[in-house]
Amino acid sequence: MIPTRAQVEAEIERLIDFLNAMDGDSDFEAEPAEEQHDTEADLTWTSGMAPGWFVIAENARRKTDRRA
Repeated sequence: MIPTRAQVEAEIERLIDFLNAMDGDSDFEAEPAEEQHDTEADLTWTSGMAPGWFVIAENARRKTDRRA
């Protein structure tokens, strides 16, 4: 027997309700795994020395502060 559209919709709703009951979040989306070459690490520094992008930005900020 082939289910009707209404039966399929009801089953989908039932399964969505089941998933929501499992994790408690109706908008849950699994987070992608962080990649090894994550660029966020480039935006921080742990060596004690400021990275080049920060030095350039700070120098530009100081130049505009002097002109004001």
